[in-house]
Amino acid sequence: MQSIYGAGGPNRMAAPPPTRASRTAVVALVLAVLVAPVGLVLGVVARRRIAASTRPTFDGPFGEPRGPRERLTGRGTATAAVVLGAVLTLLEVALVVALTVGIPTTWLPSNDVAAADVQTQIEQAAKLPAGSVRCPGSLPAAVNATITCTGTQNGQPVNLKATVRSVQGRDVRFDVTRG
Repeated sequence: MQSIYGAGGPNRMAAPPPTRASRTAVVALVLAVLVAPVGLVLGVVARRRIAASTRPTFDGPFGEPRGPRERLTGRGTATAAVVLGAVLTLLEVALVVALTVGIPTTWLPSNDVAAADVQTQIEQAAKLPAGSVRCPGSLPAAVNATITCTGTQNGQPVNLKATVRSVQGRDVRFDVTRG
């Protein structure tokens, strides 16, 4: 006679479902470091798949649980991907906003020639004593930009005009004229 409980009897426990690590969670963690928004989204997907793999399915003939299915592990890895992806995405957004909106132009590097350098070059070109020329500011690094500096020669004030003739990267060349 056959038992209604099957070959193992009424106390036989079902074998635990096989488990494997979620590859999606591992890929999400790697992408969270490399491409934060993609890692964030993939981390959420991995967490959902892992959660779905732990729930029983009731799709047997009379609504009873079906046989064991593969159970995914790696919830901590997926969570780490979500957190890391979110933090790095926010930092990237903040950096983009800071670079496009919030940085004063005075913080950015400039190719303009500093007033002290203009003064020194004018003194050398006009053969004036060191410290005898004063410029109101820097010389803009743009062709035909000018600045008028004042100097003293033989006790007399002299106006000296510096005009940019060429700009190549950080190399700014200018001519000096009196007047």
